[in-house]
Amino acid sequence: MVYKNKWDPDFTKRKKIKAILDTLIPEFSVRMGGSTSIDVTKPGIDKAYGVGKLRDILGISLKEMIFIGDALFAGGNDYPAEQAGVVSIPVQVPPRLSGLSKQSSLVYRICSGSVNL
Repeated sequence: MVYKNKWDPDFTKRKKIKAILDTLIPEFSVRMGGSTSIDVTKPGIDKAYGVGKLRDILGISLKEMIFIGDALFAGGNDYPAEQAGVVSIPVQVPPRLSGLSKQSSLVYRICSGSVNL
């Protein structure tokens, strides 16, 4: 984890990679994640889409959800969830490492796409 956090702490490397990908694959959406990731998806398939699916499946409103993310900044891969109207809590590391509850970790994993619904 130490090396992961040191790889691109100021997003310089990923901004360059994103710029290249935006040019090479304009038909996709490219967003930067927390400490090392870049999400490449079809346009509209993002964290807002994920929380919308969760809303539909669980039958609850977005206002009843809490989203935990490490990239809630404009252009970050968690930003669309916050923009969708979900109360969002910024974290520096994934919840499983920060000691948050198992339930919070599951919400994080579902919304981040780590768990398929």
